[in-house]
Amino acid sequence: MTTDQLPPRAEWYDNFMSGLTKKSKYMPYCISLGVVGVAELGFNVWQRRKEPDLEVQSKKRLQGWINQAKTIAAAAALSGASPRVAIVTGGNAGLGLHTSKALVEGGYRVVIACRSVKKGAEAVQTIEEQTGIKGMASVMALDLSSFESINAFSVEFKLLGLGLDLLVNNAGLMDIPFTLTTDGFESQFGVNHLGHYKLTLELLPLLNKSHHSDSRIVVLSSAAMYPSQGIPYTQLRSKPGYSRLGSYAHSKLANMLFVKALNRRLSAAGSKVTVNAAHPGTCKTDLFSNNPIANLPKGPAKGMFRSVEVGAMGAVYLALAPELDGVSGEYFFDQIVRMPSANALDEQQQEELWVKSVEYTGVDFKL
Repeated sequence: MTTDQLPPRAEWYDNFMSGLTKKSKYMPYCISLGVVGVAELGFNVWQRRKEPDLEVQSKKRLQGWINQAKTIAAAAALSGASPRVAIVTGGNAGLGLHTSKALVEGGYRVVIACRSVKKGAEAVQTIEEQTGIKGMASVMALDLSSFESINAFSVEFKLLGLGLDLLVNNAGLMDIPFTLTTDGFESQFGVNHLGHYKLTLELLPLLNKSHHSDSRIVVLSSAAMYPSQGIPYTQLRSKPGYSRLGSYAHSKLANMLFVKALNRRLSAAGSKVTVNAAHPGTCKTDLFSNNPIANLPKGPAKGMFRSVEVGAMGAVYLALAPELDGVSGEYFFDQIVRMPSANALDEQQQEELWVKSVEYTGVDFKL
């Protein structure tokens, strides 16, 4: 992708985020995450001023990636190859729905993995109505807060015999009261990291056996990782010390630590599978249902939040862009490799998370 096709960047935003981890040591998470939120909203407003037709240009960029994928899919079909297969967790709504739709348009057979099969079926109907493409999207039940559900999903999916070329770890929770997953872990960490960790490791052999030139794992992370000073393992099973926003920050740091640790293992094994993280930016999705700014009337809130279509571009780019063949272990924001937090780059923290994840889930790296 040429630089003239990229959305504008703000140097102040990048410098601020790079230095935020150290500054956050002296702030409660409610304040440090609030600072991140203000910076994100300010960046959205700045970006719209720099590129007033951001939505229009974004749709053009998105369509370009879809067209490239279509061309690749058409060439593969002529040679007798079956369509590429993708799984999108939480693909029934928000960013996941727009990601699923783009993948279907790009020639993928998409499995929407979500808790409610009914809502998933409604998403399939929406995709078919909006794209005119029938039979390329389906739904399967998956509850990322339950290891039993993840096991059942993995077994059922493998029995389909479809193979797997792309896994988009999109589903997530944010800013919720303290609850535990079925297996006894704080829900934001349990769903955002542990559930996706287990799902990814269960499906990794399929990704590694993909008949196509490459297979990819896309992880939705966030700038919310910057304030996190590390994963509080002693607090993952009990309420004392729980912070709604702090737990979200830890889970997003875990996402990036996971990407780095998994990439190192894939590389050492000589696997063609790549794994990268995308920050979608601050978008007005259901994750912000408890946010007072997001619930302002349309006028005052206009321009402060990204549209879901723009937010989904991060995952779609990592999934479809041909120039990303072989690129792995990176953190992207607006189709550019960015610098994650200092803690995310700490190999000791990466490996500690991996050891704990194996302990909690019973699943380790295996191709």
